[in-house]
Amino acid sequence: MAGLETRPGRGRKAILQEQDLESVRQVVAQHRQRLSVAKTELEQALGKSFSQETLARFVKKTVDSTSVCENARAASRMRKFTHSKSKA
Repeated sequence: MAGLETRPGRGRKAILQEQDLESVRQVVAQHRQRLSVAKTELEQALGKSFSQETLARFVKKTVDSTSVCENARAASRMRKFTHSKSKA
């Protein structure tokens, strides 16, 4: 039975990790419409090789989710501001 337990550390480790987040965010912001250009620039800067799909997945999981949260917070603040202004 002990041999059937799932042990930690199985599977391939992620190529792009949390420490790469700021670099990815900056490069993607510069080349928002051309992910292939961002990929080439990041590969050189980080010294890692990865596919465009890997970059797209990483951006979708990390960069987009943080910008969505920031946009939601900004929209919430704007609603509060306009709502309080309309009552006055």
